[in-house]
Formats: sequence, structure tokens, C-alpha cells
Amino acid sequence: MTELTISEVAKQYDLAPSTLRYYERLGLIPNVQQKGNHRVYNEENLEKLNSIVCFKNSGMRMSELQALLSYQESGADLDKILDILNAHEVDVARQLAKLEKYHRHITQKVAFYSAIKQAEATGTPQPDWADYKPEDEA
Repeated sequence: MTELTISEVAKQYDLAPSTLRYYERLGLIPNVQQKGNHRVYNEENLEKLNSIVCFKNSGMRMSELQALLSYQESGADLDKILDILNAHEVDVARQLAKLEKYHRHITQKVAFYSAIKQAEATGTPQPDWADYKPEDEA
């Protein structure tokens, strides 16, 4: 069975130990054991933390996260949980669409500036951005 100290968990998840203690105070990571004066996170705690990190890093508000995770602890209203999850899924899909658009733009900029570099090296005419501009920016 996996057991990690707060320092090990903080390092693994790139979080401050104070953030982990905050999540504990909010009840998001319940039942963290103590060994001596040290917190010890078990597999169940780490599974909760995986969910917290996933939802937080994808933009879920703390109040939504608390409501979502409360179901496992108290059997909260499943309709509310599904509403939160469905809304978050839509938000993440919107974020992904924006990121894909930004990625296309960046890819085209790389191609454009690579073509400029090639043109300078070979003494050929400079490229025109209009030839590289992504279609969704036209």
C-alpha cells in the first residue's frame, strides 16, 4: 500500500504543502492519517487528489469541487453532481477548442518564420503571412 508524506505528495503534484493542508481543511481530502507528527497520504487520498488536480487545473471552481466530492462522503444529490459535471465538460470542450485554434495559429507562425529564415538564406522573396494565416483567422 502506498504511503507518502506531505512533502512527497507536494513534490509529486507540484503543489505547496499548504495547499494540501487547505484541501484537507475543506474536507476535500478526508481521513489523512498521522504517523508521529507527519501526515501520511494513502492510495485513497491520492485518488481524491488526482480528481481535485484534474478538476482544478481544468477550471472548476472550488465550490463546485466541494459539491462534487461531497457525493462520495455524504451521498449528495446526484442531479446536482451531474449538472456540475455536464457544465464542466462543456467548459472544458470550449477551452480545448480555443487551445486548438491557438495551436493552429502557433503552428502557422512557426511555418511562416521558418519560411522567412529559408528565404533569407537563399536570397528568395519573403513569404506573405496571408499564405500562412489559418483559415479560421481569415
